[in-house]
Amino acid sequence: MKHTYLNIGKIVLVGLISITPFFSCKKAVETSPYSSFASANFFQSVNEAYAATLGIYETMKSPNTYAWYIPLVYDADTDVEFLSPGNTVNDFREVSHYYYLAGNSYFYGTWSTLYNGIDRANIVIERIGKMDLYTGGTPAQKADLNRMLGEAKFLRGFYYSELIRLWGDVPFKTKSTAAGDEMRLPLTDRYIIYNQVIKDMQEAVEVLPQTLANDERINKFGAKAMLARIALFAGGYSLRSDGTMKQEADYKKYYQIAQTQVNDVISSGLYQLNPSYSQVFKNQSQQVFEPKESLFEASFYTPAVTTTSNSSIGTFNAPLTANGLYGSTLNRTFVPASFYTSFQDGDLRRDFSVARYSLDVNGNRVPLLTARQDEQWTPGKWSREYQKNSALEKSYTNINYVAMRYADVLLMKAEIENELNGGPTAAAYDAINAVRRRAFGTTTAGSGISIALGAGGTGYTAATTISITGTGTDAYAVPTIVSGKITAITILNAGGGYIAAPTVVINGPGTGATATATLLPKKNNQDVDLPSGLGQDAFLKSIQNERAWELCFEGMRRADLIRWNLLGDKIKATQDAVKAIRALYGYEANTNFVKGKHELYPIPQNEIDVNKNITRQNPGF
Repeated sequence: MKHTYLNIGKIVLVGLISITPFFSCKKAVETSPYSSFASANFFQSVNEAYAATLGIYETMKSPNTYAWYIPLVYDADTDVEFLSPGNTVNDFREVSHYYYLAGNSYFYGTWSTLYNGIDRANIVIERIGKMDLYTGGTPAQKADLNRMLGEAKFLRGFYYSELIRLWGDVPFKTKSTAAGDEMRLPLTDRYIIYNQVIKDMQEAVEVLPQTLANDERINKFGAKAMLARIALFAGGYSLRSDGTMKQEADYKKYYQIAQTQVNDVISSGLYQLNPSYSQVFKNQSQQVFEPKESLFEASFYTPAVTTTSNSSIGTFNAPLTANGLYGSTLNRTFVPASFYTSFQDGDLRRDFSVARYSLDVNGNRVPLLTARQDEQWTPGKWSREYQKNSALEKSYTNINYVAMRYADVLLMKAEIENELNGGPTAAAYDAINAVRRRAFGTTTAGSGISIALGAGGTGYTAATTISITGTGTDAYAVPTIVSGKITAITILNAGGGYIAAPTVVINGPGTGATATATLLPKKNNQDVDLPSGLGQDAFLKSIQNERAWELCFEGMRRADLIRWNLLGDKIKATQDAVKAIRALYGYEANTNFVKGKHELYPIPQNEIDVNKNITRQNPGF
């Protein structure tokens, strides 16, 4: 794909905020760089308003937010992933393993960056409404400005919802910061803020484009999908100031808001699941925009090597990779063996999502199947194998953070129907089964494969590999070699989509070894659909499991568990399960996790120190 991007020079809005470049690898727009604007002359043109609007999006590019901390650190140590063991002070381990204090610098980094984005949004909302072009421009100019106003309201609401998700009650303002303003604001009840967030987003969807997106700017249906998620957070459990987990008494009104939004997204007819689950993430890794599956994502493409705007996706949460054919990885995110074994046989997501291998200098997969190697299994969705591996992506990547996929919309639909109707409806079954059918490959031709070893041959070494050539994708196998003879073949991924048995070739210095592939039985819809007649609780448990299998490592698991009031229980169950494998298994979240405390992060100590109007800390801190 040819890269195009938006490059805006440094902008200072009324001397208050700095807008650094926001890049898109999907669409180029020419603008002239600006140095500064006075209050009297700023926003004299559509381009100036556009530059400021892009500055709000730029908040998402920071490692403090979606390039690293929010999806990759704050979502870790659940039932689907954990970060590398250790007790280093003031780093990501302290956050993920639940032994942090309010002074951890990660918290203030995220807090201050999100508030900076909110202030940028406030400026845009105020200034666009005062522009002569807003009321007196051409129809095209007014439409552009209305779109930008909608984007600013959406992003302000989104950033506030994230502050609530992470910290609960937070300071709240909808006016831009000006000289002389009181900066030390008290905490505002989260539901007062939620009401404004919902209002902002409902107003945004009225002016955002209804067409399928062609870049990372939000459209009407992306905003509706995100509003549905936020409404589910508002309707779910959250930790209150008295240390208890509660739902609002009228929580179902939020489910009703969410229901309207997901129904509108689905009925638009614009969105559909990519037939191949694995291709979704290969496209992400290649920066191929996929607007029918992806409804909202943060762009990280930048034409320079930098640690301030590139993504950690595909390095921090990828298979251990030796520097050679591919760039090396940090390899800090691991998958509990108990999560891998929770998948059902035949689920194509299991062996694609969970990498039970590392990559050597030649790019070959090295199985991690013996001794304690199950503690080294990692997410595989954004493996170096699928990336462009350009010179700019050796340390960091240009992989976008995808905040909302269509599969998530369908799973929200199933959950909402189940909750509002006291049990699953036909529509709820249809929604979750659509996700499951893709996961098991029932809606596409072909199936996975098995491989039978024939002759073992002689003279083979550790450099021996197995190639599989056929009509399907993702099948991968490795040999076991004893004294130069191949004694077994282990399939790391049975793949899918094979309509005829593929050719298996053993590559290495030896001779005489043979192997034959055969097709696995093809599953049909009846094999994989949820059983009819499930009660409300059983159906909800199915949704909770399905969200883990479908959305693992995508930044939402911890938040889901909190809104279901399950985080502590799932952490304990996971630690019990892996410690049953071996007492020294390196998962330690339950050692430190405290219910009624760790469902929220502490208000950053920097904020507490300077803002004496914040008169309480979050529970337990």
